[in-house]
Amino acid sequence: MKNTKRLKLTLGQTFNHYGIVIFFLFLVVLLFKDLIEIYLNSYTGVRSTNELINSLWPFLALAIFFAIVQYRRLRFKEYKANFTEEEFQEAIKRTVTDLELRIDSNSENFFKAYRGSWEVIIIIKDKDRLLVNSICDPKNFSSFTSFGVNRKNISTFIKNLTDVLNNKPAEIKIENQINEWSIKRIIFRLFVYPFCIFLIVFGVYLVLQPLTAKSIAAGLGAIMVAGIYLYSDIKILSAKKENG
Repeated sequence: MKNTKRLKLTLGQTFNHYGIVIFFLFLVVLLFKDLIEIYLNSYTGVRSTNELINSLWPFLALAIFFAIVQYRRLRFKEYKANFTEEEFQEAIKRTVTDLELRIDSNSENFFKAYRGSWEVIIIIKDKDRLLVNSICDPKNFSSFTSFGVNRKNISTFIKNLTDVLNNKPAEIKIENQINEWSIKRIIFRLFVYPFCIFLIVFGVYLVLQPLTAKSIAAGLGAIMVAGIYLYSDIKILSAKKENG
């Protein structure tokens, strides 16, 4: 990983990490199969060639887009710095406190920790540089967005290391805890969750039975907006539960 500056994944982790890409490619294959059947005069469906092509290209574009995004997420960020082991460990200590991390490994040249059950932070020490990456845990199914959390994980560590090198004391942070299970929030979710499910179902219908290319775009937009909200809210609830 030091030479390639990329996170190495197992076969199973690769499948999980690129799961969203595989999903869109699967839809592309199904539509392409119908096009081949039309060419061979064995197609029994009701959609025309143009309709199939108009349905295919958005999925192909999304597959390419997310393939690039997921590929880039495996890359380590490199930071040049001169520090002692004591200074590094002090920065780690502050970061663990700030982000409520669970340390998995903390050796001479390698640090790995988990934040909740979603993000994993990896730091490799190599002479006068650090290789840092924060990514949604590839042991879980891929997430198409981290809502800026992984970026925050890295910036928090770099800030803490910079503060330590500048002899700046650790900040005392007082956070206002939000009750995610208040009556107000429960009632809000009782309305929003069914609406999100409706948007997803309606979006799938628009994609599978499109009137125009715009219908496909609208369907994908509805699915992504509703899916992102449900994912982020469930993620928050899971993190709150794990932290007690």
